[in-house]
Parts: sequence; C-alpha cells; structure tokens
Amino acid sequence: MVLKRANCAVELMKCLKRLRDPQSELLLLRSCMGVAKLLFGLRTCQPSLVGGAVSVFDEGLRGALEDIVVCGGAFFGDLQWRLASLPTRFGGLGICTAEDASSYAFVASRAQSWGLQDHILRECGGDVLDSDYRSALDLLHSSLPDLDIGGFYIKDTAPPKSQKILANALYGEIVKRFEEKFVLSPRQRAVFECLRAPHAQDFLSVTPIEGLGQHMSAVEYRAILRYRLMIPLFPVDEPCPVCRKACLDSFGEHAIHCKELPGFKYRHDWVRDVLCDVLKRAGISAKKEAPVNFLTDPLEGRSTLRPADILVTSGAQGRGEQSGKT
Repeated sequence: MVLKRANCAVELMKCLKRLRDPQSELLLLRSCMGVAKLLFGLRTCQPSLVGGAVSVFDEGLRGALEDIVVCGGAFFGDLQWRLASLPTRFGGLGICTAEDASSYAFVASRAQSWGLQDHILRECGGDVLDSDYRSALDLLHSSLPDLDIGGFYIKDTAPPKSQKILANALYGEIVKRFEEKFVLSPRQRAVFECLRAPHAQDFLSVTPIEGLGQHMSAVEYRAILRYRLMIPLFPVDEPCPVCRKACLDSFGEHAIHCKELPGFKYRHDWVRDVLCDVLKRAGISAKKEAPVNFLTDPLEGRSTLRPADILVTSGAQGRGEQSGKT
C-alpha cells in the first residue's frame, strides 16, 4: 500500500512542469505533493518495511525539484539536495524527504497514541512495547545518539509532541554535521549562515498573485533558488558585458557592484539624495560630496581620501561626522 501511494505521488509530481511557473510549482510541491502524501504509511509501518517506497518517493521528489530549479540541468548535486530538504528555519526550501520522515514518524505516532492503544488492547493483555516499536527506537537512537529517548520507552513519560521534538532533533543533528559531510568554502559557509537568519526564507510561502506584485518571472525565481542552493549562474571567468573591466564570478555577484551599470549609480545617488534631504528637514547640517582633507595627517602630504557621500557637520562638539558609503 505504501509503495502504491509513493508511485501515485511521483506520477503527480511529474505533472508539475505543465504549469511552466517555478514559483507555483515549488509552492505546490511543498504544500500538496510532498511527504504528506506518504506520511500515513510512514506513521503506521515500521521503517524497515517501507524502504522501497521511501527510495521511490525520494527519487521522484528529487527529480521534480531538479526540474524546478535547473530544468533538469547540471550542478544539482548531493549538497543542493541536502540543503533543499532542510526546513526553512534551518536554511532549506522546506522539501521534507521520506527518508528523513521515516526515521521518526513511526516512533512519534506510537508514542503519541499510548492512550488509544491501551483502550483498544485493554482486554488483550499484550505488551504495547512490542518488538516493532523496540526496533524502531533502536534505529532512531543510531541516527540520534545524543538524544535521550528513554522517555519513549515508558507510557507515562512519553512527550506529548513527540513528532515535533524528534524532527527538531534530527534536523539539528543534520545541520551540526553539515560541514563535516560537505566541504564548504568560506563563501558557502557565509551563504548557509545567512539562509538561517530570521525571515530569510519567507518568500517561499508567498502566494503568487500578479495583481499584488507577489509573482516573479521564471527566470527571476530560478535565479534566486540557484543562488541560495549555491549553484553557479554563469560560466567562470566570463567577462562582464557592461564594464568589460572585470570577470563575472560564477554566482553573478559582480553585478551588484558593477559601476558601469546605470541602475547601480542611480540607486546610489537616490539613497544619498533622500538621506541628505531627511537630514536637512530635521535641521541637521549635511553636505553632499564633501571633501574630507581635514581627516588626513598633515605629515602624510596630499589627501588620498575620496569625498564623503554625505558629511554631517552638526555632530557632538561641532566635529564633522562622515556618513558610511551607501
């Protein structure tokens, strides 16, 4: 039965590409076509009995996600798959895999239904803590050796929110071992840290409504997903087509600070002008593009400091205060 459900879910995932809208596809994959289709079987069957269904489901889930992110192209490896399958609060896309869920779903279901089991089996005189449950607990302990699961062996000490507790412990362990399993560069570590910041992944839950400005084009949305999953966007060492002075890095970060882009200078000057206007309306003396020669040591000769974008001259004790570069 579980294998049949897995095959049906995979066939349903294959229909997502017909939408031709990665934002809607990912939202449906997360909310309607994910591991929820298989969760009943995972909660009622011992993990060792659903291995085949888990493999079929996760293979189809990974294929559907690859189609959304890279259209079946290259660079979607084990690192991207592991990162995407983390919950959003841990920096992932919230695509829960059946393999992860199967490690705790059965134990959580049994632990949360002690009272119902006692009622159903009250005249049987059997031991609720049967061999299936003991085997599942042993398997769970091998995955989470640092977690104290002693309370799960006794009815009166089983936690009321077992699934939430076990899921948090599992993903916390995965994140802790993430850098041990994958050799991350300093840039990748910085990106992974930023992805775990509060509200960093809120855009994944937005309903794509064109009229409210909540819908992104396929190119924009895929570029965002690829950047967050550490997938290169451009060939290495390709020259910048705008400034012709630098090489585009594979992740496209040169575009953020390319001085030849009209939009870059416009945004810079617009922020500077707005901030200067706010300061003047507040009665604070400020000057744009002000020289800062007075900050140079006379013994060093001619100043090499660039003019300040905004120089605030009404600070404490009348000393000038240079604003940071915008």
